[in-house]
Amino acid sequence: MKRRSKRGKNQKNILTIVIVALIIVAGAAALIIMTQGRGEGPDLTPVSTRENESHELLIKGCLFELGIAKKDVRFSGRSVDVTLHKPLSEAMLSRAFSPVKDVGDLEIESARHVRVVIDGRTWDIRFSGTPVKTARCAIIVDDMGLNLKWAKGFCAIDADLTFAVLPDRPYSEKAARYLHERGKEVLLHLPMEGNGMDPGKGAIYHDMSRSEIRAIVRHNLKSVPHVKGVNNHMGSRITTDEDIMRLVLQDIKDRGLFFVDSLTTSKSVCSALAPEIGIPVIARDVFLDNEHTDSYIVSQIDKLVKISQYYSDAVAICHPYPETLEVLAREIPRIRDQGVEIVRVSKLVYSAKRSP
Repeated sequence: MKRRSKRGKNQKNILTIVIVALIIVAGAAALIIMTQGRGEGPDLTPVSTRENESHELLIKGCLFELGIAKKDVRFSGRSVDVTLHKPLSEAMLSRAFSPVKDVGDLEIESARHVRVVIDGRTWDIRFSGTPVKTARCAIIVDDMGLNLKWAKGFCAIDADLTFAVLPDRPYSEKAARYLHERGKEVLLHLPMEGNGMDPGKGAIYHDMSRSEIRAIVRHNLKSVPHVKGVNNHMGSRITTDEDIMRLVLQDIKDRGLFFVDSLTTSKSVCSALAPEIGIPVIARDVFLDNEHTDSYIVSQIDKLVKISQYYSDAVAICHPYPETLEVLAREIPRIRDQGVEIVRVSKLVYSAKRSP
């Protein structure tokens, strides 16, 4: 009897141990399930969803750089609609979305449409609201051809500057070729009689005959290769003479070129004659360096920016001075940061408009 009692007691102990073990296993399983429910377990979110979220964050960051508020951005799949409250230029969009280039492709279709392609997925960002107003300026560097030093110095500036080369100077041809080979636009800087100062070789004077004037224009155009247009060097006496300027502009037009009036006098007749002759003409708005000081040149650059923003385009002329080179190289990024694109002058000539 004692053996049976002992064996029965052992069986009860084993049963108790099994039940306790089952309870422990069940509790552990429940704990694991609860932990996963609180998000502490493995991330089962699809990889594609996580990638889309990271791409969205990148795009939002680019829009934030443009000063666009969250409430003005709406995502619908991979289409993004943005409401604007201030004008944006293509240059501003390109800078703000530059981080995209580290992970994918960026296409600035227009100031209204940006396309981002990452890992084969395309995001279309479209802007609406305030009218997009472009702002562009051209900066012409006069008096090239005296040496190569200034051509090289100004050509090294990171901007699409335009260069006006004087005829029959020691380095006229070399400077023009140097600039052209580096993708710069070249003008003939045509000397004309001014207010008493010597305009130098190849100048047009008011007492010349028609044949002499034509011969000078043709010779000067041959002495400077790769020219796309002409602007005047000095010329306050000549640009007020309708007969002479009609002759000069006709010759320039016959060669398929345009004319930039340096506007050395407010009495210039060039713009008034342009429709009659049928030649594209644009006039200078700002001289950047009449005074060779840092503060003056900066103030004139500010003026250039304001005119560009108001009229959509503006033309500046500067000269090969050390101060101009230094200030211009430093201030170019600031011009762009204000939404003004720097273009060669021909782009303004052939799309000239003057309405705010």
